Amino acid sequence: MINEKIYQGIYDELSKYLVFKWEKLVVYLEYGNASYSFSFYVKTKDGYVKCYDLPDVSEKALDASFKKIDKLVSKERDKGKDALWSNMTMIVTAAGDMHADLDYTDLSEGTYQFKKAWKEKYLK
Repeated sequence: MINEKIYQGIYDELSKYLVFKWEKLVVYLEYGNASYSFSFYVKTKDGYVKCYDLPDVSEKALDASFKKIDKLVSKERDKGKDALWSNMTMIVTAAGDMHADLDYTDLSEGTYQFKKAWKEKYLK
C-alpha cells in the first residue's frame, strides 16, 4: 500500500500539465528490474491526450517530473520487498475523486498485450 502523501505528491507534480477544463487524469507507473516507465493521460470533453502530446509541454519537463515522482514512489514501493508491484494506475477526477490500483503482473516478458488491455480498461 502507498501512503496518501505519495498520491498527493504525484498529483501535485502533474497538476501543472492539466489543460483547461480537464475531466480526468490517468497516471501509469511501471517498474522493471532496473528501470521505470511513466506516462499519463488527460481527459477532456474531446477525449484523452497522452502527456507527450500535450500542447506546450516539453519532453525535458516531463522527464524532470517523472524523476521527482520516482523519488517519491520508489522508496515507498521498496518497502514491500516480498511483494513489489509492477505497475500502478492512479485516477484523479476534476471533482477531486482519486483511486489507485496496484498490479503485480510479471511484465518481464513484454508489455504489449498488457498495455493494450490496460488502455481498454482505463481509457474509456
